Amino acid sequence: LQGVTTIQGWLMGRGIACRGSRLVPVAASGGPAFGQYKPEGDGFAAWSLITLDVVDGRIAGMTHFLDCPKYFPRFGLPLTLPA
Repeated sequence: LQGVTTIQGWLMGRGIACRGSRLVPVAASGGPAFGQYKPEGDGFAAWSLITLDVVDGRIAGMTHFLDCPKYFPRFGLPLTLPA
């Protein structure tokens, strides 16, 4: 996905399932990253480790790593969060 309009369209369309997600900041490869948790049951479940590529102070790219059981512990992130 490229561009604000395309990304907004995705987030408000097929990506709407992530609405209400929680982001926990971490660092990865010397840059900003987040553990993303989607609402599930009475809390939140690990969904994606998101790394950001920042150029001139703006987000130029995002990479999502979906193997949460593998990556979250490496960053000290739990697999679930309470409500």
